[in-house]
Amino acid sequence: MSSNTFDKLNFLTETIIVQHSRKAYSNKGIAACIKYENNFFLRHLNLKKKDVIEFGCGAFPSSLGIKKEKWPNNFIATDTSPKVLKIAKSFDRRPIYKIINLEKKIKLNKKFDYLIIKGVLHHTKNPTKILSKLKRYLKKDGAIIISEPNLSSILGNLLKWFFRYFLNYSMETSPYGQYSYEKISSSVKRAKLRIEKKWYSVLILLPLSGNYGRIKILPDSLILFKIFIIVEDLFYKIFNFLNLTKFLNFKLNLIVKK
Repeated sequence: MSSNTFDKLNFLTETIIVQHSRKAYSNKGIAACIKYENNFFLRHLNLKKKDVIEFGCGAFPSSLGIKKEKWPNNFIATDTSPKVLKIAKSFDRRPIYKIINLEKKIKLNKKFDYLIIKGVLHHTKNPTKILSKLKRYLKKDGAIIISEPNLSSILGNLLKWFFRYFLNYSMETSPYGQYSYEKISSSVKRAKLRIEKKWYSVLILLPLSGNYGRIKILPDSLILFKIFIIVEDLFYKIFNFLNLTKFLNFKLNLIVKK
């Protein structure tokens, strides 16, 4: 892939993020979904008094939804786009925002307890190289927190097929497509890391919110989406008990350590 083509795809991703954010935070319902997902994604971590950095935070950093009493010692949110970081800062002013491109040389003067890469790994050409680079900035007992599309999801695959063949619309802007769990786990091993925990999340909130505001489906009502959040939580407990989340939920989440 030529650098010119890659730059065009990056520009497309930035454009979609900007448009997406304007829709998703126009009211409070979808914003509540984003905060719920962030809390669910980070729920296995004790962030208090920890040093945290997020790579590729987009317009909605993972800090959104973290309560004041659980706020880490430091939270740095990074992205490649100044325009996107400006939007992110308007939604949450608490993190320190920095421009960092994972595909290029990273210059950080400290190590962190947690490194967050949410929906970012499949946007990189060589995930093994990226993970090897990131682990240099992990403290001794630190962890990399990864969230990626779950390619084992029957519902997710049906939804992507429907959008592609009936609406001629792709939910994915990465030039490399989406990575399977097998590819991600192989990259983790080659980077001399290990997967400590794996779980699946996000079911009804993603389609009902139109991928969190990207596609307008329902009115952005706080009351409406609070009901959806309760149902989402209930479904997770039921399907997790039945060991069905792998085949239904849209997101794969991993805690990776040295």
